[in-house]
Amino acid sequence: MTYLCVHKETNTAMVRQIIEIANAFKGKTIITKKELSAYIHSIDGSATEAGIRQRISRLKKEGTIISVRKGVYALSNRPVYIYPSDKFITRISRLFSTQYSGINYCIWSSAWLYDFTIHQPVQFFYLFETEPDMVEISFNLLKDKGYKAFLNPDEQTMQLYVMGVKDPIVVRSLISRAPLVKNKAIKLPSLEKMLVDAYVDKKLFYFIQGKEIENIYKFSFSRYSINLSRLINYAGRRGIGNEITDFAKRNVQGLNQILINDQ
Repeated sequence: MTYLCVHKETNTAMVRQIIEIANAFKGKTIITKKELSAYIHSIDGSATEAGIRQRISRLKKEGTIISVRKGVYALSNRPVYIYPSDKFITRISRLFSTQYSGINYCIWSSAWLYDFTIHQPVQFFYLFETEPDMVEISFNLLKDKGYKAFLNPDEQTMQLYVMGVKDPIVVRSLISRAPLVKNKAIKLPSLEKMLVDAYVDKKLFYFIQGKEIENIYKFSFSRYSINLSRLINYAGRRGIGNEITDFAKRNVQGLNQILINDQ
Protein backbone atom coordinates (compact mmCIF):
# COMPACT_ATOMS: atom_id res chain seq x y z
CA MET A 1 0.00 0.00 0.00
CA THR A 2 1.59 3.26 -1.11
CA TYR A 3 1.39 6.01 1.50
CA LEU A 4 -0.21 8.39 -0.99
CA CYS A 5 -3.48 10.28 -1.02
CA VAL A 6 -4.14 13.58 -2.79
CA HIS A 7 -5.81 16.41 -0.83
CA LYS A 8 -7.43 19.47 -2.35
CA GLU A 9 -5.21 21.92 -0.52
CA THR A 10 -2.02 20.42 -1.93
CA ASN A 11 -0.51 22.78 -4.48
CA THR A 12 -0.33 21.82 -8.17
CA ALA A 13 3.46 21.59 -8.38
CA MET A 14 3.58 19.31 -5.37
CA VAL A 15 0.84 17.06 -6.78
CA ARG A 16 2.69 16.79 -10.08
CA GLN A 17 5.92 15.95 -8.29
CA ILE A 18 4.22 13.29 -6.16
CA ILE A 19 2.54 11.72 -9.19
CA GLU A 20 5.84 11.62 -11.08
CA ILE A 21 7.62 9.93 -8.18
CA ALA A 22 4.70 7.58 -7.54
CA ASN A 23 4.69 6.53 -11.21
CA ALA A 24 8.45 6.00 -11.13
CA PHE A 25 8.12 3.69 -8.13
CA LYS A 26 4.76 2.14 -8.98
CA GLY A 27 3.83 -0.71 -6.67
CA LYS A 28 6.56 0.07 -4.12
CA THR A 29 5.63 0.84 -0.53
CA ILE A 30 9.04 2.13 0.44
CA ILE A 31 11.92 3.72 -1.47
CA THR A 32 15.59 3.52 -0.53
CA LYS A 33 17.93 6.48 -0.78
CA LYS A 34 19.85 4.63 -3.49
CA GLU A 35 16.69 4.21 -5.57
CA LEU A 36 15.65 7.82 -5.06
CA SER A 37 19.12 9.06 -5.94
CA ALA A 38 19.08 7.00 -9.14
CA TYR A 39 15.67 8.43 -10.06
CA ILE A 40 16.83 12.02 -9.52
CA HIS A 41 19.94 11.36 -11.60
CA SER A 42 17.80 9.85 -14.36
CA ILE A 43 15.82 13.09 -14.75
CA ASP A 44 18.84 15.31 -14.22
CA GLY A 45 22.08 13.77 -15.40
CA SER A 46 24.08 16.74 -14.13
CA ALA A 47 22.92 16.32 -10.53
CA THR A 48 25.84 16.00 -8.11
CA GLU A 49 25.81 14.01 -4.86
CA ALA A 50 25.42 17.26 -2.93
CA GLY A 51 22.60 18.33 -5.24
CA ILE A 52 20.82 14.99 -4.78
CA ARG A 53 21.08 15.29 -1.00
CA GLN A 54 19.58 18.77 -1.18
CA ARG A 55 16.68 17.55 -3.33
CA ILE A 56 15.94 14.68 -0.97
CA SER A 57 16.05 17.09 1.97
CA ARG A 58 13.64 19.40 0.17
CA LEU A 59 11.27 16.51 -0.61
CA LYS A 60 11.18 15.66 3.09
CA LYS A 61 10.59 19.26 4.16
CA GLU A 62 7.78 19.62 1.61
CA GLY A 63 6.15 16.43 2.88
CA THR A 64 6.50 14.62 -0.46
CA ILE A 65 8.37 11.78 1.21
CA ILE A 66 8.51 10.71 4.83
CA SER A 67 11.50 9.13 6.52
CA VAL A 68 10.86 5.60 7.76
CA ARG A 69 14.43 5.21 8.99
CA LYS A 70 17.84 6.39 7.81
CA GLY A 71 18.02 6.00 4.04
CA VAL A 72 14.49 4.60 3.68
CA TYR A 73 11.42 6.65 2.66
CA ALA A 74 7.73 6.30 1.92
CA LEU A 75 5.64 8.49 -0.37
CA SER A 76 3.30 11.04 1.17
CA ASN A 77 1.65 14.15 -0.19
CA ARG A 78 0.43 15.28 3.19
CA PRO A 79 1.51 18.83 4.05
CA VAL A 80 3.90 19.61 6.87
CA TYR A 81 2.30 20.75 10.12
CA ILE A 82 1.63 24.48 10.37
CA TYR A 83 1.84 25.89 13.89
CA PRO A 84 -1.00 28.13 15.06
CA SER A 85 -0.05 31.71 15.80
CA ASP A 86 0.04 32.40 19.53
CA LYS A 87 0.99 35.81 20.98
CA PHE A 88 1.43 34.34 24.45
CA ILE A 89 4.06 31.90 23.18
CA THR A 90 5.80 34.71 21.31
CA ARG A 91 5.92 36.76 24.50
CA ILE A 92 7.33 33.94 26.64
CA SER A 93 9.89 33.02 24.00
CA ARG A 94 11.08 36.62 23.73
CA LEU A 95 11.35 36.90 27.52
CA PHE A 96 13.48 33.77 27.84
CA SER A 97 15.64 34.39 24.77
CA THR A 98 16.41 37.92 25.90
CA GLN A 99 17.50 36.74 29.34
CA TYR A 100 19.27 33.53 28.30
CA SER A 101 20.41 33.74 24.71
CA GLY A 102 21.90 30.49 23.45
CA ILE A 103 20.11 28.23 25.96
CA ASN A 104 18.04 25.52 24.33
CA TYR A 105 14.30 25.45 24.99
CA CYS A 106 10.93 24.87 23.39
CA ILE A 107 7.42 26.05 24.13
CA TRP A 108 4.02 24.85 22.97
CA SER A 109 0.35 24.57 23.85
CA SER A 110 -1.61 21.44 24.68
CA ALA A 111 -4.46 23.01 22.67
CA TRP A 112 -2.54 22.20 19.48
CA LEU A 113 -3.36 18.54 20.08
CA TYR A 114 -7.08 19.27 20.22
CA ASP A 115 -7.16 19.62 16.43
CA PHE A 116 -6.85 15.83 16.37
CA THR A 117 -9.41 14.91 19.05
CA ILE A 118 -13.12 14.14 18.81
CA HIS A 119 -14.02 15.91 22.03
CA GLN A 120 -12.62 19.40 22.49
CA PRO A 121 -11.36 20.07 26.04
CA VAL A 122 -12.18 23.56 27.27
CA GLN A 123 -8.97 24.05 29.24
CA PHE A 124 -5.37 23.90 28.08
CA PHE A 125 -1.88 24.64 29.33
CA TYR A 126 1.45 25.78 27.92
CA LEU A 127 4.53 23.63 28.19
CA PHE A 128 7.95 25.25 28.54
CA GLU A 129 10.92 22.89 28.33
CA THR A 130 14.58 23.76 28.71
CA GLU A 131 17.96 22.34 29.66
CA PRO A 132 17.92 20.51 33.04
CA ASP A 133 20.10 23.05 34.85
CA MET A 134 17.87 25.89 33.58
CA VAL A 135 14.51 24.47 34.64
CA GLU A 136 14.32 26.01 38.11
CA ILE A 137 15.85 29.27 36.89
CA SER A 138 13.22 29.46 34.13
CA PHE A 139 10.45 28.67 36.60
CA ASN A 140 11.58 31.50 38.90
CA LEU A 141 11.88 33.91 35.97
CA LEU A 142 8.30 33.22 34.93
CA LYS A 143 6.99 33.48 38.50
CA ASP A 144 8.85 36.75 39.06
CA LYS A 145 7.26 38.17 35.90
CA GLY A 146 3.80 37.29 37.19
CA TYR A 147 3.10 34.20 35.08
CA LYS A 148 1.25 31.20 36.51
CA ALA A 149 4.10 28.70 36.30
CA PHE A 150 4.14 25.16 37.71
CA LEU A 151 7.33 23.13 38.17
CA ASN A 152 7.03 19.44 37.20
CA PRO A 153 3.42 19.09 38.47
CA ASP A 154 2.00 15.63 39.18
CA GLU A 155 -1.43 14.59 37.93
CA GLN A 156 -3.25 15.77 41.06
CA THR A 157 -1.66 19.22 40.77
CA MET A 158 -2.58 19.28 37.08
CA GLN A 159 -6.21 18.55 37.82
CA LEU A 160 -6.66 20.73 40.92
CA TYR A 161 -4.53 23.77 40.08
CA VAL A 162 -2.96 23.90 36.61
CA MET A 163 -6.13 23.32 34.62
CA GLY A 164 -8.09 25.70 36.80
CA VAL A 165 -6.26 28.92 35.87
CA LYS A 166 -5.83 30.95 32.71
CA ASP A 167 -2.63 30.50 30.67
CA PRO A 168 -0.81 28.14 33.05
CA ILE A 169 2.76 27.22 32.13
CA VAL A 170 4.19 23.81 33.00
CA VAL A 171 7.99 24.01 33.28
CA ARG A 172 10.13 20.91 32.93
CA SER A 173 13.36 19.49 31.49
CA LEU A 174 13.84 19.17 27.74
CA ILE A 175 14.88 15.68 26.66
CA SER A 176 18.32 15.81 25.03
CA ARG A 177 18.28 15.78 21.23
CA ALA A 178 14.52 16.26 21.20
CA PRO A 179 13.29 17.11 17.68
CA LEU A 180 12.60 20.84 17.53
CA VAL A 181 11.79 23.32 14.78
CA LYS A 182 12.37 27.04 14.58
CA ASN A 183 9.45 29.19 13.53
CA LYS A 184 10.02 32.97 13.39
CA ALA A 185 12.89 32.67 15.91
CA ILE A 186 10.68 30.68 18.31
CA LYS A 187 11.74 27.12 19.19
CA LEU A 188 8.80 24.74 18.95
CA PRO A 189 8.50 20.95 19.22
CA SER A 190 8.15 18.96 16.02
CA LEU A 191 4.77 17.30 15.54
CA GLU A 192 6.51 13.97 16.18
CA LYS A 193 7.69 15.20 19.59
CA MET A 194 4.19 16.37 20.50
CA LEU A 195 2.73 12.99 19.56
CA VAL A 196 5.27 11.05 21.62
CA ASP A 197 4.94 13.38 24.63
CA ALA A 198 1.15 13.17 24.56
CA TYR A 199 1.42 9.39 24.70
CA VAL A 200 4.18 9.16 27.32
CA ASP A 201 3.29 11.97 29.72
CA LYS A 202 0.01 10.63 30.97
CA LYS A 203 0.08 12.70 34.16
CA LEU A 204 0.17 15.91 32.10
CA PHE A 205 -2.14 14.80 29.31
CA TYR A 206 -4.49 12.76 31.49
CA PHE A 207 -7.51 14.26 29.69
CA ILE A 208 -6.59 12.90 26.23
CA GLN A 209 -5.77 9.27 27.01
CA GLY A 210 -7.66 6.17 25.96
CA LYS A 211 -9.63 6.57 22.75
CA GLU A 212 -8.59 10.21 22.33
CA ILE A 213 -4.87 9.45 22.08
CA GLU A 214 -5.75 6.90 19.40
CA ASN A 215 -7.70 9.59 17.55
CA ILE A 216 -4.77 11.99 17.84
CA TYR A 217 -2.49 9.51 16.07
CA LYS A 218 -5.06 8.57 13.43
CA PHE A 219 -5.95 12.14 12.50
CA SER A 220 -2.43 13.58 12.68
CA PHE A 221 -1.05 10.89 10.37
CA SER A 222 -3.96 11.29 7.95
CA ARG A 223 -3.62 15.09 7.74
CA TYR A 224 0.10 15.80 7.96
CA SER A 225 3.45 14.41 6.90
CA ILE A 226 4.96 12.53 9.84
CA ASN A 227 8.65 11.64 9.94
CA LEU A 228 8.51 8.05 11.22
CA SER A 229 12.24 7.87 11.84
CA ARG A 230 12.10 11.03 13.95
CA LEU A 231 9.06 9.85 15.90
CA ILE A 232 10.50 6.40 16.66
CA ASN A 233 13.97 7.73 17.52
CA TYR A 234 12.55 10.28 19.95
CA ALA A 235 10.27 7.64 21.47
CA GLY A 236 13.37 5.51 21.93
CA ARG A 237 15.05 8.35 23.81
CA ARG A 238 12.02 8.37 26.08
CA GLY A 239 12.29 4.60 26.58
CA ILE A 240 9.25 3.52 24.57
CA GLY A 241 10.54 3.02 21.03
CA ASN A 242 8.98 -0.42 20.51
CA GLU A 243 5.81 0.49 22.41
CA ILE A 244 5.12 3.60 20.33
CA THR A 245 5.84 1.68 17.12
CA ASP A 246 3.31 -1.00 18.04
CA PHE A 247 0.76 1.61 19.11
CA ALA A 248 1.12 3.56 15.84
CA LYS A 249 0.90 0.36 13.77
CA ARG A 250 -2.39 -0.52 15.47
CA ASN A 251 -3.93 2.90 14.99
CA VAL A 252 -2.58 4.35 11.73
CA GLN A 253 -3.97 2.91 8.52
CA GLY A 254 -1.27 1.69 6.13
CA LEU A 255 1.58 2.19 8.57
CA ASN A 256 1.86 -1.48 9.48
CA GLN A 257 2.49 -2.45 5.86
CA ILE A 258 5.18 0.20 5.46
CA LEU A 259 7.03 -0.96 8.56
CA ILE A 260 6.69 -4.65 7.60
CA ASN A 261 8.19 -3.96 4.15
CA ASP A 262 11.04 -2.07 5.78
CA GLN A 263 12.16 -5.07 7.80
